Amino acid sequence: MNLLKNSTEVIPYTINKELCSDCYIAFDAGEIVVNAPWYFSRKQIQTMINEKRQWILEKLREYQEQNSTYISKGYISLLGTYYPVHLCYKFIKTPNIHLVNNNIEVILPNKYKKIDSTHIFKILVEKLYYKLAIQELETAMEKTRLMLGFAPEDFEIKELKPHQLSSFIFEEKKLIFSPEIVKYDRATIEYIVLHEFCHLKYKTHAKGFWKMINKYIPNYKKYEALIQSI
Repeated sequence: MNLLKNSTEVIPYTINKELCSDCYIAFDAGEIVVNAPWYFSRKQIQTMINEKRQWILEKLREYQEQNSTYISKGYISLLGTYYPVHLCYKFIKTPNIHLVNNNIEVILPNKYKKIDSTHIFKILVEKLYYKLAIQELETAMEKTRLMLGFAPEDFEIKELKPHQLSSFIFEEKKLIFSPEIVKYDRATIEYIVLHEFCHLKYKTHAKGFWKMINKYIPNYKKYEALIQSI
């Protein structure tokens, strides 16, 4: 098996050397086969493939759409909604994950079919959480800043202890959030952000702390119960 690569695409192909004078490309069951005279060099073959790149990629896409097999990987929660996760393998260079039509699609290169992809799958989901956490927390923190009139010196998104969604460093006025915060809906995220903002004024859960929470979110006990239940 040979590979022709660029920054985003990979074209796998097989070479058949023959006693003939013509060089041509055939497409057989998802495989690109180059039939070439025995004296053709690899560089000559790669040049021909480059010239036919668009046609080849279109054929590969058509085949993938018709023959892609999706493997169910359960469900994951994003912003309070559970989405089914589907895994498939395609002619790509690097793994990727995205939300399409209310499904989480995890797409891996074909070469990963022969290995255990559990670890790779976990990394992709973590990256999805982290990317979404940046967007959601920046929005929630700006909303909270405008509401309270103050903000932390800094904030960070990183893995915390199991079942811990947020933390704070009082002396540094710094807030820390777990990327898994995006499992919960926006109202819960906004409550968690407000909770940590209030710790910038009150280091402990003193009476004044809960009074401040109650001023902005009177039904805060609902969110506290939800968070404590995880």
